[in-house]
Amino acid sequence: MNEIIRLGYVAISVPDVERAARFYTEVIGLERVTQNREAVYLRCNEHHHALALFEGKPRSLHHLGLEVNDHDVLAALRERLVRQGVSIEFRSWEPVGVGDGFCVRDPNGHLIEMHARMKTFDLPLEPRAVRPIRFGHLTVMTPKVEESVDFFRDLLGFRISDRVQGRLATWMRCNQEHHGVAFLRAPLNKINHYAFDLPDWNAFKTFADHMVCQGITAIYGPGRHGPGNNLFLYVPDPAGNIIELTAEVLQIWDEQLYQPGDWPNEPLSVDVWCAMMPPPHFTQGEGYAFHDWRMGSTVIGQGWSVVEVHDFKALDPNAHLTAPTEDLPELKVHIPRFSLARKDPLDHAKFMVLSDRQFAAGEGFSVSVEMAVEVQGTHNNPFGVSPDDPRLGSAAILLLDDTSGVLLNFEVGSRRVMALRERFGVNAPGGDGGPLAFADPQAIDLAIEPGSWHRYEIHYQPGEDCLLNPAPDRVEWYIDGRKVHEIAWAATLDPPAAPVMKPSRFRIGMGIFTLLDNLPDGRGGVIPGLDPNYEQTIWGQGVTARWRKIQYRSHFL
Repeated sequence: MNEIIRLGYVAISVPDVERAARFYTEVIGLERVTQNREAVYLRCNEHHHALALFEGKPRSLHHLGLEVNDHDVLAALRERLVRQGVSIEFRSWEPVGVGDGFCVRDPNGHLIEMHARMKTFDLPLEPRAVRPIRFGHLTVMTPKVEESVDFFRDLLGFRISDRVQGRLATWMRCNQEHHGVAFLRAPLNKINHYAFDLPDWNAFKTFADHMVCQGITAIYGPGRHGPGNNLFLYVPDPAGNIIELTAEVLQIWDEQLYQPGDWPNEPLSVDVWCAMMPPPHFTQGEGYAFHDWRMGSTVIGQGWSVVEVHDFKALDPNAHLTAPTEDLPELKVHIPRFSLARKDPLDHAKFMVLSDRQFAAGEGFSVSVEMAVEVQGTHNNPFGVSPDDPRLGSAAILLLDDTSGVLLNFEVGSRRVMALRERFGVNAPGGDGGPLAFADPQAIDLAIEPGSWHRYEIHYQPGEDCLLNPAPDRVEWYIDGRKVHEIAWAATLDPPAAPVMKPSRFRIGMGIFTLLDNLPDGRGGVIPGLDPNYEQTIWGQGVTARWRKIQYRSHFL
């Protein structure tokens, strides 16, 4: 049962077909063959196409094309699949460059096209600085690894080439190439990447240099995988898809003698050279990290989430959000007049998003961002304080550990900033077990112009604790590389008591805030605020804030 002779091509849905087509021709080295009202088709060898780009949001697999030898084999395959209870679907698009065909759905709902032999060209390819030699494979993330393997093996005739620890991952082939499809166990159903093959190591090096010239930063690699023994380099496309460029893929010529391996679930299996694991966004099937906006981003829903607490949502109804684009890779939030107000500390947040990813405190780390902030409507504030007081309105970069309750905040007003450490809803060691919260804001005057760009950094360094002798944690706040504030603290039985649990995993946040109420001082008292009873927290003020170039750096590296 070897009806399928090769992977024909991959068809991808992308939001901007023309932008993607330019990338695949100018950067990856494919050649544009033709297009119709539905798709653009590109090739890299004598076959009509290796990639088809359809328009669609969000980006996704449109379908995978599998080639059979001829029309008679195609008809026999269809008849066999029907007998085995597989539902047959018609192609919903106009086929180009391939003969007769039909479609089935795999257990993940992905559309698989079986088609007769693809048209070939005698004309040579146009000269390119780099060029793949074929479409190589497709890797799918799925909670249904077993069902997917059974489907491709029992119904489509693929063979298992290798596994990781049973069925955490499985690579499968339809010809001598080690794998044409692979399945990775994951909670979500999503394409992780698709691959184009290069001829050899020299072409691989040339391609890596070409990526540098094109300004493309690799996601992962170069390296060599264990399963398949292939070289790898992963890069993103403009839509956020992950492309693997690969070479020296293992060839399996003797089906009788070859035995699939069962690799251990460890870094050395993924990268036999360096034992380095890929970055978190790679394992989520995302070509760009949550804070990388160079190709644009929706931000919310793409690595960031709006904070919600019970019935409260930290997004002022008057907020206008402008998402980053390739031409302007910055997030802009404009709230001309605050309208979100409450009678509790949630009143602070007019806009707040947190990263979905958490960062281990570990050996410490730093987070930095460029921000430009303008505060409006504060000159005639009802409290008679300076209109530059950041408590009236500010934008912020922040770190939140929702386990220990520690919040490290850098709140930026028009000409003043506030470095703020807060702790809330945590237990004091040696105390009565009740919540003990405190805050220690520090306002700093700056000679900056409203709306001007500056770089703000928060450095966190945990203390090296010894038995019964906790070392102080330290936080430093920097503006344009200049330290403007620092604080250190250690667990103590004296107030203000530190939490039993030290910060462990922070989320990065961006926000627009007021800070007008009283703040707890950790000793049972308060730091007086401008409006302790939440009587007039909004009166017509607003904030326009922009964020760009967010960077995270672990002190361990």
